Amino acid sequence: MNSQNSSAAAKFLPGSCELEQMDASFCPAVPEVPVPQLMELPEPSPRIHNVICTARLGCRLDLNIIARNAWNIEYDPKVHKVLIMRIRKPRSTAMIYASGNVMCTGAKSEQQSRVAIRRYARIVQNLGFPVSVLNFKIKNIVATCNTFPVNFERLLLAHPQQCSYEPELFPGLFYKVTPGITVTIFTSGKMSLSGAKTEADVHRVFHSVSSIVSSFRR
Repeated sequence: MNSQNSSAAAKFLPGSCELEQMDASFCPAVPEVPVPQLMELPEPSPRIHNVICTARLGCRLDLNIIARNAWNIEYDPKVHKVLIMRIRKPRSTAMIYASGNVMCTGAKSEQQSRVAIRRYARIVQNLGFPVSVLNFKIKNIVATCNTFPVNFERLLLAHPQQCSYEPELFPGLFYKVTPGITVTIFTSGKMSLSGAKTEADVHRVFHSVSSIVSSFRR
C-alpha cells in the first residue's frame, strides 16, 4: 500500500483526527418520536331520574275527606286503600295512607323531594288535619350516566365476584359496588344506578365504577 492510500484510509479509521473533526452537519438527523399522551377520562355526569322518599305526617288521616276536597287525586278504597296525589312543582306523586305514612316518587333531587313532601303535607293540613312532617328519609335514588363502550368478557374475568351477567335474560351487566347499591352497565357505556341514599353517593359510585371499568374499554 502506498502512502497516498494509507493517508486516505486513515480518514475513516476509528479515532482518527479527521473523522473526529468532521462537521456535524454531515450526520443524518434523527426524527423525533412523539410521546403518546394518556387520554384523560371525562368525569361522569350523572343524571338523577327519581328520588323515592318517605315520611310520617304525625296523625291519622281520613282519606275520603282528602279525596273529596283535594285536586289531582286517585282513590278507590275497594281496589287499594291508599290515596294517590300528584303535584306539578316539583312534578311528583305521593301515596298517602290512612296511618299518616307518605311515600313520594318522581323528584329529581334531594331538595326537590323535601319540597314535595312539605307541599303534600300542607295540602292535607289545609283540610283540617294536625299535620307535622316526621321521619323524612330518602329510600332510593335512581340515576344514569353515559361513559364509554365496555368489553364485558374482560370485565367478567377480572371481577367475577362483583359482576352478574345473563345476556339471555337482560342485556345489562350488574356490578355490585357496596351493600344496597348496584350499577347496571350496558355495552354502549350507559350506566344505571339504584340504591343510593344521597346525591353524594351517586357521584362517588359512578366515579368509582367508571374508573374501574376504564381498563376494559372497547
